[in-house]
Amino acid sequence: MAARPSRAIPRVGDEVLIVHLGVREPATIVAVEGVSVHVQAADGTTTIFDLSPSTAHFVRRGDPYWGVRLQL
Repeated sequence: MAARPSRAIPRVGDEVLIVHLGVREPATIVAVEGVSVHVQAADGTTTIFDLSPSTAHFVRRGDPYWGVRLQL
């Protein structure tokens, strides 16, 4: 029997939340490239999130590890 992943694996089409300072904005995953996830918000803007090696959270590209996060 194969082991199940210990965390959610991002997949294209999944509904996610963009979280910044207590505000949660719904979005949809439109592409997954290695440790990067591209999401499209309700207003049509696309943002890239990278998996932070220090926190294991997806953080908006260019932000520090405590920046805008993606909640799967």
